[in-house]
This record gives sequence, structure tokens and C-alpha cells, in this order.
Amino acid sequence: MIHSHPIAPPAPESAPAPTVLALLDGLAGSNSQTRGVVQALGLPARDVAVTYAREWPWARLVGHVRPTPPTAAALLDGPAPALVVSTGRRAGAAARWLKDTLRRRDGGAGPRLLHIQDPRFAHDAFDLIAVPAHDRSLETLRQRDNVLVVTGAPHPLTAARLAEAAEAWRPTVSALPRPWITVLVGGDSGRRRLDAAVATQLAAQASALAARAGGSLLVTTSRRTRPDAVAALRAELSAGPAPHTLYAWTPDPAGNPYLGFLGLADASVVTGDSISMLTEATTTARPLFIFAPAGWARGPHARYHTALIEAGVARPLADDTAWATWQGAAINPAETIAQTARARLKLSETAG
Repeated sequence: MIHSHPIAPPAPESAPAPTVLALLDGLAGSNSQTRGVVQALGLPARDVAVTYAREWPWARLVGHVRPTPPTAAALLDGPAPALVVSTGRRAGAAARWLKDTLRRRDGGAGPRLLHIQDPRFAHDAFDLIAVPAHDRSLETLRQRDNVLVVTGAPHPLTAARLAEAAEAWRPTVSALPRPWITVLVGGDSGRRRLDAAVATQLAAQASALAARAGGSLLVTTSRRTRPDAVAALRAELSAGPAPHTLYAWTPDPAGNPYLGFLGLADASVVTGDSISMLTEATTTARPLFIFAPAGWARGPHARYHTALIEAGVARPLADDTAWATWQGAAINPAETIAQTARARLKLSETAG
């Protein structure tokens, strides 16, 4: 007698354990840099939103920053990662904490650490530190064997992603005359104030440039843009000589045309307070004008502006800036960082 047995379906393949753990905190610019590098690595990855326990001011000054208990539980959940990617001083401290904790828990060397920007403390704890060429401590940092110097800020934008976003927003601006000059507006940064007076100057210079080009302005603000600056932009643009559309930042991502306007741009005007925003604007390799009134940008920001201008990637915006088109260059050090990390840290061995 022949007995038949049902054939059990094949067991589903389990998803690979994340090789990379990305530490994300409340800083949008830092998170963009972390995501850009993780994306370029192309390895299985997991994001963890990091919140920090309250600490005494002196503790923060010497790099003693610890995650909250819920964050600690999330970081320690599941298999240990092969690599932890972080950006900024506090996330770097959390990465060091995680490595030490996993080393005590599991033995061995713990995960490797890839950090973006100067961590300020315990540099030798990191396997690779990627710092921008405009960093104020560059001369000291470049002497370390584990430091990689790059240009600009890593980010996750690609030409294909911008092209897709552009098509979604094209109907909104199709009636406006070309060239379309996108204006990306940031906000206060350190001692730099992007207040109503500065916003008025920005709108006047951008409108004059668009009028000379016979085109129009596609303006979008950011989360950091002050309400008085938004009001000043509206007033000056409405009184100016160039057609325009202005979208104020909203918490709803669908309502923010940042990517779409950047993808549609025949040229861009970017406020010089954000190195990340300036670097992202180069993705299109189209003309880029930097708005930074005399004396407004200092230190790292001023050095980065100079580097972009000397490389022919950008030009300064002023009252009498002539309209011109030129071939720019996309700047995104994420791939450089990823390539170096794969080679130095032998990450290909952990990708299977």
C-alpha cells in the first residue's frame, strides 16, 4: 500500500541580518549624511532613531553621551551589526557606547565604526572618520590614519530621484516662463541670521537675476526658515520684476517641493547657511548661485563657498549678477566614503 504524504512548502528564506546599523537622531542634516553613506554602501541596513539621556553639561563637553533606555534596547535588539554609521558628536558617542556594550556582551572586537564629521572625542575608537575639507580642525585631523578627507556633505540624492520628483511637480509650474530658477531658502545658523532683512535682499537679488534671464523663480523654504523671513520673501517677490511661485515649508512631505523644484531647476540659488543644501543642489550639475551677503558667512561655510566657486561649480549672487549658464559638477562624497569603507574595512566579507 502506497501512502502519500503532503509535501511541505519550502521554508521561507529568512531576511539577512542587517550588516549596517544607521544611527539617526533629531538633526535632519546629519541624518541625510548618514543615509547617503548607508545607501552608497549597498549592504543590508537597519535604521535606529536615537534619543539621548539627559546629561550634565560638562558630560556633553567631554563626550559622555548615552542613549535613553528605549534607544539602548532598540540598538541591542537582534544580531550585532558588522558596521555602525553615525554623523555628529552625539551620535558618535552613542556609537562608541554601542560598540563597548556589544564587546562586553558578545566578546570579540565589536562592530566597526564609520563616523561622518569630527567626533571631537575618542578618535581612535572609530575605524574610519570622514571629515569635510572645510572642517576647522582639518590640519590636525588629516594626520590620523583613520581619517578620510572629502569635499562637501554626503547625501542620498541622485539625478534619477530628482528627475522623478520633477515630473510630479512639473504641472504646478508649467505656466511659468523658463528658465526656471529654483531658490532654496534655509535659516538661522550659528550667529548667522536669515531674518526679514536678509530675506528681502535674497528675494530682490533672485528676482533681478530671473528678470535678466527672462525666466521665473521657484521658491521653497525649509523647516529652519523664520516666519518673518517667509513674510518678507512673499512681499518682496510680489513687488519684484519676475514671475514666481513660493511654497513655505510644511510638515507634510507631500507638500514640500524641495526635490521637485531642484529637479526642475535650470539653475539654482541657494542660501549659504547650509553646506548640505549647497551640496545637494550640485546633483543636477546645473548653474548654482550662492546667496551669502558680505560678512554673513564665516569659517567652514565661507571656505566651502570659496571651494565651490574656485572649482567652477558655483558663482556668488549679488545685485548685479549676470545671468549665465554653465556646466557644473555633481558633488556627493557618499560614494567616496563607501568605497573607502569597503576597501579598508573589508565590508564585502560581511555582505553575504
